[in-house]
Amino acid sequence: MTEWLFEIFSEEIPSRMQQDAAGQLKTLAEKAFQEEGLVYERIRTFVTPRRLTLVVDGLPLQTIEKIEEKKGPRTDAPPAALEGFLKTNGVKREDCEVRETPKGSFLFVIVKQPGKPIQEILSTLSQSFLEQFRWAKSMRWGSETKTWVRPIRGLLNVFEGHIIPLTYAGVTASNETRGHRFLAPKPFTVQNFKDYEQKLRDHFVILDWQERRNLIEKDIEKVAGDLTPFKDEGLLDEVAGLVEWPIALRGQVDAHFMDLPNEVITTPMRVHQRYFPLVDSKGKLAPYFGFCANTTATDGGKTIVIGNERVLRARLADAKFFWEQDQLKPLEHFNIALKTRLFHQHLGSIADKVERLGKLTSLIASKASIDPINVSRETFLSKADLGSHMVGEFPELQGIMGRYYALNQGETPEVAQAIEEHYWPKVSGGPIPQTVSGVILAMADRLDTLMGFFAIGISPTGSKDPFALRRAGLALIALSLNPHFKLSILEALGWAYDTYPWSELAPPVLKKREEAINDLWQFILERFKFMLKDGQGSPYDHVDAVLGVAHDHPTFADLTSRVKALDQLMGGQDGKNLLAAYKRASNILKIEEEKDKVRYEGTISEGVLQEVEEKTLFANLSVKSPEIQALVQKGDFVKAVQDLATLRPFVDQFFEKVIVNADEEKVRANRLHLLAYLRKTLHQIADFSKLEG
Repeated sequence: MTEWLFEIFSEEIPSRMQQDAAGQLKTLAEKAFQEEGLVYERIRTFVTPRRLTLVVDGLPLQTIEKIEEKKGPRTDAPPAALEGFLKTNGVKREDCEVRETPKGSFLFVIVKQPGKPIQEILSTLSQSFLEQFRWAKSMRWGSETKTWVRPIRGLLNVFEGHIIPLTYAGVTASNETRGHRFLAPKPFTVQNFKDYEQKLRDHFVILDWQERRNLIEKDIEKVAGDLTPFKDEGLLDEVAGLVEWPIALRGQVDAHFMDLPNEVITTPMRVHQRYFPLVDSKGKLAPYFGFCANTTATDGGKTIVIGNERVLRARLADAKFFWEQDQLKPLEHFNIALKTRLFHQHLGSIADKVERLGKLTSLIASKASIDPINVSRETFLSKADLGSHMVGEFPELQGIMGRYYALNQGETPEVAQAIEEHYWPKVSGGPIPQTVSGVILAMADRLDTLMGFFAIGISPTGSKDPFALRRAGLALIALSLNPHFKLSILEALGWAYDTYPWSELAPPVLKKREEAINDLWQFILERFKFMLKDGQGSPYDHVDAVLGVAHDHPTFADLTSRVKALDQLMGGQDGKNLLAAYKRASNILKIEEEKDKVRYEGTISEGVLQEVEEKTLFANLSVKSPEIQALVQKGDFVKAVQDLATLRPFVDQFFEKVIVNADEEKVRANRLHLLAYLRKTLHQIADFSKLEG
């Protein structure tokens, strides 16, 4: 089986970019082979801190011959046009066929493109991969005009042991690569992937990312001894992208630092040093940490451990100093510093934001039948810790330090907890605040941020979202699904717009109130559709159908329940039959309403009903329609959908037995009103015209 091996060797690739890079390279290869009509057995990609590798098995030795029929100009076209067609396709006039078409006589030619050696194709493809590749951030180096995430130092490009010609960024491809930067820096040649992978291992490089990750996890557990590593999947992923030859070691934390809050100790470990905190059997933080070196040492790693302990000691010494200094003043004192901290140049300071949050939390609390005074203290202190020394040094501790400082100065546990929780959820699917005041404050924070940026014309574009507005939108939806109270986000968007003193801020771009609300609402709805699709598998058309009839300030809690109920209905035969009946009824109504120049609204004369089936349908609609409406108003969408499903047999019998367009006009109009009544009843659940299928 043939094999193509392609490696891009560079300076260290940032860990966070590596997995996306491997996926992108595989996608580029799959797309290119499809366009070239090339079959293959398997594509694999690998990534380490210094290399991005592609290996493709089962490629043919050359491309297949392509035969294409091309239509040329008319036979009586100007000579220049005829000559141009012949020259472009490399044929003579006698090679062409003249065919008669309804538009006249035209030249046709059969063009054969012979197969090309695969080496020629791979040379072109490897060049295009490098040129098409997109990094979140890239750079130029030296006098080079080409870009890459980091300077490229080598290109390995071989097919069946033969070098594929390629030059990019001043680097010419060969059959050579390098191993570990320090343990085996000299280049070596390879013949194929098996040879490549084994020689890399011999030169202290584990090529497979998952293998490195598993090894790190296992070895950190081993050096932990009778302790347990802090569970952190993200940290494991990151460290697997930092080392090519992981060697696990264990260090110790100075005892006098252990009086600091756990988060103050573990944040420098995890975020800044990529260490694994260790806990004892009771889950208490132990004065030890595990970490991975990227090299072996002749002294068993003692010097490396001492060096890492020294670095952590310095960071924790800073943290201890900040912890002590911050508590010399009350938490609210730090609000003074917020007046000089910009939230955004066109949206004011963070202190201005806190003032707006006070107005928003009051409105939300009142709407939720909660005394606004219960959230005023939390709001006032919510951003104070941003002005502290600790959060200035360790931004990841925002909210967390606010909770500690609030508790230490005698604030209630509810106030302290809300200060920390108002940053939740921090990631999609993360926990939401447990306190009502935390939920209110968190919602106000996202509403203020989203509306502020959208109002001044800043919104996510493509992959760019520098202010994390997509994450804020998803967080706002998750918060609105809290069990404590329901809130119409659409209504709250108006409050958020009104809390900004636009005349004072005078941004260069400012949308009108209605435009800003509508743009942001549509943005949030797109996030909502994504969340339901990802979370409960609801198709987008189900969400659109529900939104098509939920006009009066819908809450996301109700919308979610309504969509879920519609999912259940459409997942069964009753839903499919009702949809078919709806479309049939709608088509009839559309045709007849256009013809009659009237809108049938469902006003039925019971005495005009003739057939048993239409009488039965009307009788059941008369009972079920008001019941469904009442259930929808109560938010019992499951029961409403179940009641709707009971109408199915009567609808089926009506269309089977009754002719809608009867000869007698009064009977015809009455039956059209009956179909309109059915449409109106179905619309109490969803706009069935938006459903596919």
